[in-house]
Amino acid sequence: MLARASTRLSPALAASALALVTATAAVTPAALADSVKGRASVMIAQAIVVSEAAPMSFADIAPPASGGAVVLTATGRISSSAGFILRGKPAPGTFQARGVPHHPTTVAVTSGTPVIGPGTAMRLGAFTNDAAPSFDGAAQLSFAVGATLVVNPNQTPGQYTGTYAVTVNF
Repeated sequence: MLARASTRLSPALAASALALVTATAAVTPAALADSVKGRASVMIAQAIVVSEAAPMSFADIAPPASGGAVVLTATGRISSSAGFILRGKPAPGTFQARGVPHHPTTVAVTSGTPVIGPGTAMRLGAFTNDAAPSFDGAAQLSFAVGATLVVNPNQTPGQYTGTYAVTVNF
């Protein structure tokens, strides 16, 4: 009979033992646990503000009938292919940007819109700039932009204008 009683208690005893093991596994002893708080930080950079100080000007150009290209550098020097007569005072576009003191930066100039006027539109491209690689100690960046203007053959005389985009990136 004793053997029979053991057989009956055995499943109950097994269930109790299993419950005890499960409860013990679910509770981690305090001596083996630890926690710590992590830290996070962020610096929100001031947005870059860019403004045009003076527009780009190729001054007065008298092109040959065959057309050609006029190059205006970021330093204000102008040159052209043979046959052009260049008059007036050319000027690169000048810009001011404000950002973060001493922070590295890049300046990108996209291809401009066509330069339009009374005749066929002309292409403005091959942009150059003389921007420093970082903002100065006062968070300022001043730079000039030059470009190449492609004048069409038999370009109609008159005033022409166009635009280009300048992007200053951190």
